[in-house]
Amino acid sequence: MHQNAFHARHIIADGLGALTALLLARLVLRLFAARPGNPIFAALFAITTPLRALAALDAGQPHFGAVLEFSTLAQIGFLLLAGLLLRRRWQRRLHR
Repeated sequence: MHQNAFHARHIIADGLGALTALLLARLVLRLFAARPGNPIFAALFAITTPLRALAALDAGQPHFGAVLEFSTLAQIGFLLLAGLLLRRRWQRRLHR
């Protein structure tokens, strides 16, 4: 395997992992009703805003208080699935 492809594979995997960790942190903070007025939490909530296409999943949720955001759960699931598919593709290329 070429060294640049190996390096790119790690960068992509680290990026997917970091994004998943941020979304998981958002999910936990929203479950424990973190105050959006706190600058740290406000920054995290701004960075990890759910996709507009998934906003319909949270239509019945309250805006404040403890919330289980289904859109964030869906995004985490999509990222984990993307990571799994990329890993399988890379493993197939490696065994050629």
